[in-house]
Amino acid sequence: MGNTGDMSPRPPLPLLAAVLVLSAGFTTGSATATARSPQRPAAIDAASQPATATAAGARLAFAAQRYRTPIFAGTTSSTVTYGSAPDLVSNLPVNLQLDLYRPTGDNATSRPLLVWIHGGAFLGGNRGQMASTAVAYAKLGYVTASISYRLDPGNHCVEVQAGLYTGSRLAAERARCERAILGARDDAAMAISWLRAHATTYGIDATRVAVGGSSAGAITAIHVGQTLNSAGNPPPAASQVSAVLAMSGCNYVDGSIDAFDAPVAISASGGDPLVPFACSVATANAAAATGTPVLRNFYEQESAHAQALYAQHQPEIDRAWRLFLIDHLHLA
Repeated sequence: MGNTGDMSPRPPLPLLAAVLVLSAGFTTGSATATARSPQRPAAIDAASQPATATAAGARLAFAAQRYRTPIFAGTTSSTVTYGSAPDLVSNLPVNLQLDLYRPTGDNATSRPLLVWIHGGAFLGGNRGQMASTAVAYAKLGYVTASISYRLDPGNHCVEVQAGLYTGSRLAAERARCERAILGARDDAAMAISWLRAHATTYGIDATRVAVGGSSAGAITAIHVGQTLNSAGNPPPAASQVSAVLAMSGCNYVDGSIDAFDAPVAISASGGDPLVPFACSVATANAAAATGTPVLRNFYEQESAHAQALYAQHQPEIDRAWRLFLIDHLHLA
């Protein structure tokens, strides 16, 4: 995966009772001051309730315009191959690419990196789905990337979630979904490692890296931030991130959340048809219980999913996420 050091990623663990369904075995904790109670109908306002009260609050209040507003009119893009890995179906090597976006006319030579991951139930989709979001954040002053990752077009993860299988068929499909989720996680970690290794070439500050995604991409981003480390240890330095942004995502690896995880921001709706709201809530609660900063944009009375939910609340979510990144990437 391109990781450095002697800390290997946490080995694949059993997923929850069904790969896309919340299990009673998932540890949930009480929300802390960093995380809003799931009973409150309104989303948290990151500006009025920063992750911590003093230094972080000052950073949020007095951060420069860069990273808060689109100060660049355009971006330049390029496509690069960041690695290869065995195809999830054929096991033949497949090249993996990403689209890189940089703000046009930017004189900075060391900029934070934000990697975006597309959705598609781990069976479809493409990196172009996150292009507009990647461009928007590049105009704020970030270097951004939208990655491709290995897919399994024949997976039945949606059917598993719907409870359509039992017995040996359920076990087989669940294992297939686990392989797809962890494969996507490993590819994203490889992309982050590659970009970090080429930081000088692309004007990236390798110490300030975040990952985000939509739907399956949000699930992948959360697993990058919460499952790459072995229990009780920090993740490998090459693939470590300092913040996670998730449009309808949650953690499906039981027991993987600990105090070494990245701060996480999750947007989710109460009636989400694809990623159970209860799983997003449980992920946020478990992270907050370890002391990890958590930002929730939760809309319990709504049912939009991922990018559709983001589009409906984009000004609010963007404002919260921009400040979240400023705080946890220490940009001011």
